[in-house]
Amino acid sequence: MDKKKKIILISVIVIVVLIIIGGGIWYFISKNSNNNETVNESAENSKLSKLYQELNSKNSFSFETILDDNNKMFYAKSGNTAYTDTNYNGNETKYVIKDGNSYLLVDSSKTYYTYKNNMVNLNKVQEAFDELINGEGYETGKEEINGENYNYEQYVGKTNLTLQSFDDDTNNVKTRLYFKENDLVYIKTISEETEELLKVNISYEVDQNLFEIPEDYKEA
Repeated sequence: MDKKKKIILISVIVIVVLIIIGGGIWYFISKNSNNNETVNESAENSKLSKLYQELNSKNSFSFETILDDNNKMFYAKSGNTAYTDTNYNGNETKYVIKDGNSYLLVDSSKTYYTYKNNMVNLNKVQEAFDELINGEGYETGKEEINGENYNYEQYVGKTNLTLQSFDDDTNNVKTRLYFKENDLVYIKTISEETEELLKVNISYEVDQNLFEIPEDYKEA
């Protein structure tokens, strides 16, 4: 075999080897990507962003998170008024938020306490989502929960929707939102020490009586 043919043969072999190696690398990356489906993206077109826009477009909605029977939160909003009912380790706390103030309702004594110029939780849910959306982007993936598969979006940091305490260093905490099509079903907060999985219920039918202090309650 002359020198020219040897060079051609060697070149062909090198090309074939490179193609094989490249194909192997592509297969590995593709397979890994399909399994994890994690991609860093801007949150502008995320499912969370679309939900955030939908909530902002509604005059009234309610948002419930449930850890268990003794730990859950119910939030309702209508215009510039809001209502929260939080049950933490069996201890219930209710607030009506309106007219620039927050009113703590005490059912056992039928009294209420006024916290003037305090409407911190008026936009509790929207503020939680806004902080995630304007963070460092998100990753996507799939996970099975209670026998069902869900698509999720994972964001850096925690929200004010958690019922448990988490590290104040939000870089060490992740928030994962699970969707069935476009419906938010679960929120999981993940840290090195613990995880919290909350069931989510959203409704656009809200009892307007929630935003009123009961007539038989007296100010304390």
